[in-house]
This record gives sequence, C-alpha cells and structure tokens, in this order.
Amino acid sequence: MAIELGSRPWKLWRSHLKNQNTLFGYRLPIALFASIILGAGLGYLAINRFSNWRDWQAFDPNTSLDTAIPVIPWMILPYYTLYFYYPMAAMLGMKNDQTKRECILFHQILLILTWLIWMIFIFLPAKVDLRGSIDYDELGIWSGLFESLHSVDTPWNAWPSLHIVQSLLSVLIVQRWYVGQSNKHNISLAILWFCWSLLAISVMTTKQHFVWDTVTAIIISLAAWKYWFLPILERSNDEEMIAEFEAILSD
Repeated sequence: MAIELGSRPWKLWRSHLKNQNTLFGYRLPIALFASIILGAGLGYLAINRFSNWRDWQAFDPNTSLDTAIPVIPWMILPYYTLYFYYPMAAMLGMKNDQTKRECILFHQILLILTWLIWMIFIFLPAKVDLRGSIDYDELGIWSGLFESLHSVDTPWNAWPSLHIVQSLLSVLIVQRWYVGQSNKHNISLAILWFCWSLLAISVMTTKQHFVWDTVTAIIISLAAWKYWFLPILERSNDEEMIAEFEAILSD
C-alpha cells in the first residue's frame, strides 16, 4: 500500500511558485534547497549534540567487518560531496511544469522521511565508536577535512545513514527525470551513479558509519522510493494534482 504523507503540495511554496521567475529564475530551486538545509540540517545537528550529551546507545552494531574496513584518507572527498546532491535535485527538477511539481513533492517527502529517521536517532541511538582507528598523523593533506568534520559532527546519528538516504533518493529522482533522453544524459547518469557509489563507500572508509548504517539506509531508501515517492510522483500530472497546485497559486 502506498504511503500518502506529503502527497499534497504545502502552502509553504506559494510565494516561491508565484515568484519563481525572480532571482534570475532560481527562486524555487533555492527555496527547495534551503528547505533541506534548514528543515533537515539544523535538526540533525541538534539531535547529534543531544545524543552526544546523553551518551547512551540502544545497541552496538559494530562487527568484525567494520574493523576490517581500512581508513582511506582521500575518501573524505566523496564523503563531502553529499552537499552537492541537495542543489542538484532542486536545480535539475526545473525542466518543465511536471518536473517542478515532482521536485516540490520530492522535497516534501524527503523532509518527512528525514524527520521520521530522527526518531530512530533519538529512541534507538547507536554510537559510531570507530574514530579510534584513525591515525591523524597518517592523514596527510586530508587531516584538515577530517578535523573540520569531527568538530561539527559528533559520532552519533548512526543509523540509518542520512548521508546514504538523502543522496540515493536524489540520484533516483534525477534518473527518473533524465534517463533515456539521450546518450549524453545516460553517460551523465552513469557518472552520477559512480560518484554515488564512492560516497556510499566513503561513509565506511572515513569511519563515519557502520556497515549496518549503510545497509539499513539503502533498504529504507529503496522501500521508500517504491512505496512512497514513486506512487505520489506518478500522480503529479493528474488533473487532481495539477488542480492542487493551481489552488495554491490562487489563494
């Protein structure tokens, strides 16, 4: 059964839709990007600091595989690429009226899914106690990036990895919009999937996440895409959904 949360456009977008041609035509994607930064980022940091202060975990997902995975210093670069996936999804969804509707609905559902995952962070926390295997003296030129990350992100908010959830869903929506349109688009998507694979590996080789975090994030992302995102996105060009968006503009 399809999930209906976020299936109707929020009035939050009204002024941005009405004035989408302002800011050189970038007002709507900027608003969508900002919604993720403010609606997901600030709460993440607050829960991360709260969990670090509370210092209690429901269980320990650490396995011998986590210990065996080596630290690969340069993988901090693909780890940081998460912050390109947010504007990517917002910008590439401006192709036409239908993709704009899908882009808005996608960001709404992504926010709701993120908020639901916060409940796991709060009630079933796991501490990513892996940083002890990092030898900072051997990080070389990458040490500054590790230190910057660790100064902001304490070793909590482990599972499912939001790094994986948000980036994977962003790739899936972009693939929906552009796959099969041309060889150029298909090549670009292949490169995008390769870059995402590096990001997925990087969450473990930078000792930011357990294997458990990565696997559960992929499972949740694919299930949410099939039973939540896709059913709502498929209805985005129905007369009823178009009327919903027009009603927002006429308010």
